Amino acid sequence: MKVTVKNGVLKFSCKLKKSQTFKIFENKKYKAVYVFNRPQTVRGFTNATEDNMGILFLDFDGVDYEVVLEDMTFLQRRFKLPPSYVFMTKKNNYHVINLRKFPNGDIPKLLRWTRCDYNYINSPSLHKYRSYVLRLSGKEGSKKPKFVGMVGEMKNLNYEISQAHLDLLHKIYPKIPKIKYTCTDKLSEIKTQIYQTSVGGD
Repeated sequence: MKVTVKNGVLKFSCKLKKSQTFKIFENKKYKAVYVFNRPQTVRGFTNATEDNMGILFLDFDGVDYEVVLEDMTFLQRRFKLPPSYVFMTKKNNYHVINLRKFPNGDIPKLLRWTRCDYNYINSPSLHKYRSYVLRLSGKEGSKKPKFVGMVGEMKNLNYEISQAHLDLLHKIYPKIPKIKYTCTDKLSEIKTQIYQTSVGGD
């Protein structure tokens, strides 16, 4: 970006890439021009269940896999979770799904015990269903999330989990382990959502 000031006039020039766009913001205190990647539309599914509960979704960006292992092992021990499903969206970026159900208000509190993406913790306020969303489809710079493995011991299988989310996971990833949960909610509805995300994000 080239910026010049002459006779009290500020001028700047910036050549936009095909993937970029801009936005001008102005208020009484300052003026700003933002240049950013054009958002792209992807399909995702929410953590919401039919009975107004939610399961755990976590989004880790730019972390070593050991961070995911440590955080999810800790959560399992402290909150009596069953094992979690881990997916890689690209190098050092991971999605985690745990099927145990919690009241919606408790989920952000659990996420704050981890090192998942800070913005993701408050992301439900950006979505029309006020739920957490994870990507199902591929996107520019990232393919469909790849199943990495299970994290945690094979215990706490007697707590209620979402049957609808379990069925969806087995439909999309037929080779994932079949865990013998002993308490499913026997519900079937799941909400999918079209949303916008930046190129390079998750």
